[in-house]
Amino acid sequence: MDRIAIYYRVSTDRQDLDSQKVAVERWLEELPQKPKTIYVIKDEGVSGKHENRPGYRELITLAMKRKIDTIVVYRLDRLSRNATVAIKTLLELDENGVGFISITQPVLNLGHANPFRRTMLAAFAEIAEIERDTIVARVRSGLDAAKRRGVVFGAPVKVTDEVVLQAKALRKSGYSYKSIAVELSMSVGSVHKALKSIDPVDERPSQGEACVD
Repeated sequence: MDRIAIYYRVSTDRQDLDSQKVAVERWLEELPQKPKTIYVIKDEGVSGKHENRPGYRELITLAMKRKIDTIVVYRLDRLSRNATVAIKTLLELDENGVGFISITQPVLNLGHANPFRRTMLAAFAEIAEIERDTIVARVRSGLDAAKRRGVVFGAPVKVTDEVVLQAKALRKSGYSYKSIAVELSMSVGSVHKALKSIDPVDERPSQGEACVD
């Protein structure tokens, strides 16, 4: 754990970062070996339900570029309020060689020194797969219902709100544009059109941030 990024977040102006900072700094002081590099990143007055947070995006960029080897937070919900998104993020961080530590939730620590790291990641991967299958099942159920109402799928296809939501759900669960096109019987161009009608940040496969503010 030589290069860490400490991430702080509060969702309202009435909250402050002091309690998080005190706890994290105490944790740092108790480390037998101090990190060589420490990035401190903050998001203040920003909800954890969204990924388009300046600090969060900076954090993920550092991780993806492997400029850090561990992310440290006060609690998992500081990273994300959505459990599914948080789990996917932790898995993606692991794939990129980045560990995760929640100083107030030792059971969730995925630091490289944790002997149960592999077991925990395997459990998280299984949870993510179950969620993915659930999303796909819901999308297919929606398609069947639409077909029963007379909606015709294929290329070209009208990009309705229903199609947008289905495409977004599949994209969030990790599907590529081509896979979404096959699943929804659309052209790849129509998929791009559907996803461009929503927030650009939300159209990316989920990365990582359940809990409460």
